[in-house]
Amino acid sequence: MKSDMSETVFNHQILNELAFLKEKILKIEMEVGEINDDLHQVRPEYLKKLEATKKEGTVSSAEFEKKFGIRI
Repeated sequence: MKSDMSETVFNHQILNELAFLKEKILKIEMEVGEINDDLHQVRPEYLKKLEATKKEGTVSSAEFEKKFGIRI
């Protein structure tokens, strides 16, 4: 009878620890997501450069070669 009780207590402890670990993993995942978002933010100056490039347009490789004498 005593072994059944200690097994029940042991199983309960395992369940508690698993719940605790699950909670910690969820918190870590959220923090990693926030860090990832911070690292991959687009800087405002890059957005300005992108807008300027869109307004100016792009050139073909042939036009670039003709203008600068460098083949790309």
